[in-house]
Amino acid sequence: MQDRDFAIASLLLQDQQRLIAAGKVQRWDVVKWTIAVNLALATASVGIGTSGASIIIVLFAVLVTLGAGALVYHYNRRITGALRDADRVTAYFREAGIDFSKIIPVERALGGRAPYDAEELSILGSIIVLSILPALLAWLVSMAS
Repeated sequence: MQDRDFAIASLLLQDQQRLIAAGKVQRWDVVKWTIAVNLALATASVGIGTSGASIIIVLFAVLVTLGAGALVYHYNRRITGALRDADRVTAYFREAGIDFSKIIPVERALGGRAPYDAEELSILGSIIVLSILPALLAWLVSMAS
């Protein structure tokens, strides 16, 4: 491997690492905004107080949650693509005689996704789904009164 090839491959690997990091930040931003919007909807539901309007707000919360799920899925697909590309660059380094496993432990991806990423996705998905609860509880309280 020539110095120029090594430099280009290193830049490509850095680019993929930046894409992965940016995707993770975007996923987290979606979760934060989903929680904020659904809490605002729940607060509006409490302020309105009527059960008819409250159910509409619950439906809006569900729509926000579905949109957030779609965005998280989209960002995760981009991250998975960047991980695949990073694996290609790593394979190029291996073929050139550079073994990353001697430097850092290299975990193989499960279906294009690292095991910790699957855990993170399940946690983020749970948080997004549970963000509907405040609006749902506000609706149930308005129906009881």
